[in-house]
Amino acid sequence: MNKTFLYTAISVAMLSATVSCDNSKSGKGPAAYENNSAEKASHVIEYTNLLIDIANQQGDYITRVIQNADKIEKGLKDPSDKFAFFGIMPPNYFERPRGIKQVKADEPVDELSSEDKKFFKEKVASSSKAFAKIQDYYKQLQDYLKAENYKDDKSVKGLALIDSIRTSTQELMAEKAVLIKKVNEIADASEAIVLKDSPLKDYIFAMKADLKSVHDFVGLMEVGGVDYNAIKGKVDAAYAALEKAYDEHSQLNMDNAKKEHKDSYYKLFYDRFHEILLETKKTMRDGAEKGKLTEYQVESLSRNYDYLIERYNSFNS
Repeated sequence: MNKTFLYTAISVAMLSATVSCDNSKSGKGPAAYENNSAEKASHVIEYTNLLIDIANQQGDYITRVIQNADKIEKGLKDPSDKFAFFGIMPPNYFERPRGIKQVKADEPVDELSSEDKKFFKEKVASSSKAFAKIQDYYKQLQDYLKAENYKDDKSVKGLALIDSIRTSTQELMAEKAVLIKKVNEIADASEAIVLKDSPLKDYIFAMKADLKSVHDFVGLMEVGGVDYNAIKGKVDAAYAALEKAYDEHSQLNMDNAKKEHKDSYYKLFYDRFHEILLETKKTMRDGAEKGKLTEYQVESLSRNYDYLIERYNSFNS
């Protein structure tokens, strides 16, 4: 299995779980929610936010599992190395506890359309089952290493378990992408209702638009970073668009934000955006000089995106 493709699959699915990207009004998706009250829309958003939160938690766990699997694979191919399995910390997954009255992932809220309730009921169940399978494979791999069974079968089972983890992860990410796409469509439609008369809507829409642009930019760099010169033209154009958006959105009139005591949070978002632009410019220059991006540079881009999301969430808290 192509490891680069696998990491990209995880990245794309999890990045998509952070910001709504589709404002479509067609079909029985978002259009089904156009006449909802603000209260109903808020309840729908509470449910979609829960699914996004779970997707991010699972994504963090899976990323650590895959990183460990890469290290373990290397050790299994040369178990005589006394440092073969040194420093491999087992990832733990604990879903954050929620109050009794709060929404639950496996119980879609009544404010959803019957079609979407059925969709989420099925997708949440199947993705939960797929995630549990990955956890089970990794537990088997841990037990295999603890018992040092690779000494008996020349690492055959261990390598097979690693392949199963990677295959299952690829399947789960494909399913998550479909789930999160639906989440984002519904969240966008519901958010438009909640924000209709909000004095903060211009700021929120500006930040969301920029989050989506940064999301797309990071995806471009992750997918094409192995041959940077092949994507350099697209990267330059996307970066220029980011700079233009920063110049426009960081200078919005702050009167409404000040009235709502949100001006400092908005400024922090665009201060961070500015720092990302500066850091990214160095990465682009390095990529053009060397013809490719390093794994560290790609991970740094993704981390910077995460920091920007934190600033967005602080504004909305």
